[in-house]
Amino acid sequence: MRRAALRLCTLNKGLLTPARGLTQGSQNPEKQNVFHILEVRDKLREIVGASTNWRDHVKAMEERKLLQSFLAKSQEGLPPRRMKDSYIEVLLPLGSQPELREKYLTVQNTVRFGRILEDLDSLGVLVCYMHTRIHSAKMSPLSIVTALVDKIDLCKKNLSPEQDIKFSGHVSWVGKTSMEVKMRMFQLHGNEFCPVLDATFVMVARDSENKGEQGEKGCLQLHVVTENGSQC
Repeated sequence: MRRAALRLCTLNKGLLTPARGLTQGSQNPEKQNVFHILEVRDKLREIVGASTNWRDHVKAMEERKLLQSFLAKSQEGLPPRRMKDSYIEVLLPLGSQPELREKYLTVQNTVRFGRILEDLDSLGVLVCYMHTRIHSAKMSPLSIVTALVDKIDLCKKNLSPEQDIKFSGHVSWVGKTSMEVKMRMFQLHGNEFCPVLDATFVMVARDSENKGEQGEKGCLQLHVVTENGSQC
């Protein structure tokens, strides 16, 4: 995996309003609610059928073998998806939830950037599951894994441990088995969420048992949609 490139950048300010609840791309991204950071991991457990003990794990793995039937036979059998179909937003309430803040602090009372990277990784995986979701299946027939962190552009070096943070992300490019995810991070200053970083992750779709790539069955086509709604 290549080392993430960290460099200063200039980003425009963004106005984002924190709320609570799952957000998906079928709505207008500018009017969407926000996913709580703890809900991200809960949703991922639900999608992959994660278990907390060995007995349930064995049962879940047997169930995942049956998910192969939900995969399309070829790329032509996959429905087109737009960028906004995978768009989600996530709130990390460091300022409004002190009990959560403690998990993100270093001994110097600064924000642990490693935890931020973990959250970006979880967000990237969830974004890909939103893009590849099959409405008729509760669990996904795919296993999404992180291939590499392509780059991280920082425009603010120091994060305040007393202000809420917000993430947003969507799928920006799709191959036969891989997906590129664009993510942004903001922190609350006054009444505005101001940009902190831009990140690009590359994810790979593997089979339901995480034993091999999915080939042409993996990722849905990504179509560009114009403002009038027509597809390119």
